Amino acid sequence: MTHKKSLWLLIYLLIILVAVIYLLADLFYLKPVLTQRNKNQVEPTGQIIPPYYSPEVFQKPKFIGRLPQANLATSTALVWKSVKLSILMYHYIEYSPEEADLVRQRLTIDPTIFKKQLVTLKQAGYQTYFVRQLTDILSGKLQPAKQSVILTFDDGYKDFYTIVFPLLKKYQFKATVFIIYDTIGGQAYLSSSQIEELAASGLVEIGSHTLDHVYLSKMPLSLADKQIVQSKLELEKKFKIKVSSFAYPYGAFSAETVKLVEQAGYSCAVSVIAGDWQSEQNLFYLYRLRASNRTGEQLIKLISSK
Repeated sequence: MTHKKSLWLLIYLLIILVAVIYLLADLFYLKPVLTQRNKNQVEPTGQIIPPYYSPEVFQKPKFIGRLPQANLATSTALVWKSVKLSILMYHYIEYSPEEADLVRQRLTIDPTIFKKQLVTLKQAGYQTYFVRQLTDILSGKLQPAKQSVILTFDDGYKDFYTIVFPLLKKYQFKATVFIIYDTIGGQAYLSSSQIEELAASGLVEIGSHTLDHVYLSKMPLSLADKQIVQSKLELEKKFKIKVSSFAYPYGAFSAETVKLVEQAGYSCAVSVIAGDWQSEQNLFYLYRLRASNRTGEQLIKLISSK
């Protein structure tokens, strides 16, 4: 009897000990870590940083990704051809779910706001272009309208078809959507038939966002090369289109991955570095801007070429 009492007492003490350890961990470790994690998701400028974007992806690279080309028409000096043209970056266009975490919320634009943004652009006389057309714009083959902008959508979510595409047709705007190949047909992503319809519309450019959205700059180059090359080949084979544009997952790239993208046959690639001057120098890490909830004069001020 005494032995049983001792055993139950020991179990009771162990339970208390575990509870105390949990409470101490929650007080001195879990809460500080979670609090810091939430703080890290948004910086004062409104840009998204860890755990989705790392701070360094918003910085202009110290390396030069491409060699300058000679402008033989004007001189023998090596110069960069450039143009001031804003590329707007979007992810989700939806009514944010109640359970959405802070990162999802920051990546989401309310459909009502997005429509107002398109109305703003239409009323201001803006013309839209595909990302791939920047090569012709920079080479002088294509003269952009005075009021020009490029709309881009990362990841290939289903709401691009259900919400964005009808608005593109209504206002006759063009857009580039970057597809993660292995997510095609997934619950939250575009289906094959939807992508086929988008590609055939003349309003949507299909670009690559790798096979399964990996952090290219942190993986072996052989694996990064597979992600870059194979995603292009699979998209071209499946949809019988030419894929010319690429977007770096998480905005992460290096001098090596820039070279891999160019060698794979893409004509250009977009980054998440904030800016609106596009040039031959950064043709494979083009700058983009987040429209966020700006409409009217605020949006025009953001993208104005004046």
